[in-house]
Amino acid sequence: MKRSIQSAVALAVVVCVAGFAAAQTIDDIQYYNPTTGAPASPYNGTTQTVEGRIYVIKGTYNAGTHYILDDSGNGIAFFNSAAPPLTYGDRVSVTGTVGVFQGEIQLSPAPTITFLGAEAVPTPVTMTIAQAKSDYENVGKFVSVSGTISTPVASNQFKMHAGTDTIIVYVDTDTGINTGGVAVGDSYRIIAPLVNFTGGIMELKPRRQADLIEGTGPIIDAVNCTDWTPLASDPITVTATITDDVAVTSAALYYRDDSGDSTGVFLSVAMTNTSGVDTWSATIPGGFLGRQVDFYVRALDGNGNISLNPGDAPAGWYEVAVGITSIHDVQYVDPATTPQNSPFAGRVVNVQGIVTAGTGDAGAASKFIIQDGSGTFSGLLCYEGTAANFLLPGDEVQVGGYIDEYFGLTEMLPHNGTAVELISFENALPAYNQVHTVVLSDDTSPGGYLGEAYESVLVRTFASTVIDTLGSAQYSEFLISDTGARADSLVVNAAFDMVYSPILGQTVTVKGFMDYAFGEFQLVPLRDEDITVGATAVGDELPQILPAGGFSSIMPNPFNPKTEIRFVLTRDNLVQLNVYNIRGELVTSLVNERLQGGGERVATWDGTDNAGQQVASGTYFARLRIGGDVLQVRKLMLVK
Repeated sequence: MKRSIQSAVALAVVVCVAGFAAAQTIDDIQYYNPTTGAPASPYNGTTQTVEGRIYVIKGTYNAGTHYILDDSGNGIAFFNSAAPPLTYGDRVSVTGTVGVFQGEIQLSPAPTITFLGAEAVPTPVTMTIAQAKSDYENVGKFVSVSGTISTPVASNQFKMHAGTDTIIVYVDTDTGINTGGVAVGDSYRIIAPLVNFTGGIMELKPRRQADLIEGTGPIIDAVNCTDWTPLASDPITVTATITDDVAVTSAALYYRDDSGDSTGVFLSVAMTNTSGVDTWSATIPGGFLGRQVDFYVRALDGNGNISLNPGDAPAGWYEVAVGITSIHDVQYVDPATTPQNSPFAGRVVNVQGIVTAGTGDAGAASKFIIQDGSGTFSGLLCYEGTAANFLLPGDEVQVGGYIDEYFGLTEMLPHNGTAVELISFENALPAYNQVHTVVLSDDTSPGGYLGEAYESVLVRTFASTVIDTLGSAQYSEFLISDTGARADSLVVNAAFDMVYSPILGQTVTVKGFMDYAFGEFQLVPLRDEDITVGATAVGDELPQILPAGGFSSIMPNPFNPKTEIRFVLTRDNLVQLNVYNIRGELVTSLVNERLQGGGERVATWDGTDNAGQQVASGTYFARLRIGGDVLQVRKLMLVK
């Protein structure tokens, strides 16, 4: 199970206003018991403001964790999944509440962030293992520590020693770091924040592949595919960042067509330096016969040193699936079979479907749910740990990654953020399946496990009676049964703080998606409007959701050089405002966050794309999405 600095929280508005309290230094805030390592900040629970340069960005360990380093070399973490895109070296002011998560002091929740300017990327300070572990107030510092690997990699971690001093190196799964080349006896230099995990254990937590440096060979980092969901006829372009202290003289991409038995000879194609600096790329020709393609990268420097990524290649490699697998095939399992695990568990696949629960809707910014039909075994939860994509219900996506069983819940783990590709938007959602509570909750029947068929599928109950409200106030959870019998009951566990307050004996109809957690199936409504009070006949339509807002004006239009796009938001909601060209390609994203409701909002488009380049004259389209309620498109005319 992955560990993170902070659990995912609801997206929040980033308000660029610093203040609330006189600023303390990070060193003042970052205080631990010198013997036990227990957090002992005198500012715990107070609102404080600190300033520094970013050296860990969100998407590294999870959807919102950042680390900043002040000018004295002291660092601290903060968590905000709705933070604006920040990069290494950005100077920011952060105002938040001093708190503790898993033994480490941080600023939370969702502190306000003020961007102050782009500066030089922070440089790690070189420490010995003994120096790093000598003082708990080193927690949060950006360090470079060298030593010899003393234990094999297990549970995402290994130990490194220098003399009699030992330190743990923990590799978070969301970093994508491949540790296949890490072996006992190897000499490594690790670049990382120094973290304090529960129990006063100081660890190194590298951010990316380039933070694990073995010997003196080239560093191969950021291996990526331009298309993680290719068809058999599609070529696959692979890129990598390759650096060296001397010079990179050559690089090659090795690949093979794999039918799934992981055998066969690797072919190679030379990689070219496409950027003139550090980015290298090569293309694997299409026409694949197997179900996946395996590949790895090899680089040579001017001193004849060779590096591989993954480090244990060709015994280890990256995989990309070929073609689309139906979600039904991924999810289907005979109801009489035990355990109810996907036949694709551990395998790389590509799937395609309509988003039914978008970013933040499924309980975390890292999760979204897709369906490729409206029947049983048609839904799949996707856990993309970097939360690099902002998706809303109705978006059609292709996703490439691995199928995993997480405590009984089948889920897709995308390769990375770029392995989630938006195909289209404004699609109709699949129809809700109306199912009896006894069927939805069934994971124990001797004759079959009926609830598995509706895992991650949109469902709607028959008129049901509230039979237990324990946990409703604190956890937005209650129990319903459409027969009135507890044996036929189903847990309703909302993914939001309910306004609705369940009453024993009340009749309700609930719709949402089916989840599996804590060893039981649970129905997850996404909003209060998904819970209807009163008897509902089979087939009756549910009430319409109250208007959430929409476009109010676009002026001027046609325009040059800029236009103001105004929209109304009646309540707190996730909002996405994008501009597309006539080919349906994304030009720029103007709004991509949760906003507070009330009044009119204004977004200005100056005719530039996401890279800041001026676009050509012509027709463009503004697409506004407000939660799952509003889907509107308006035409824009740029005239020069």
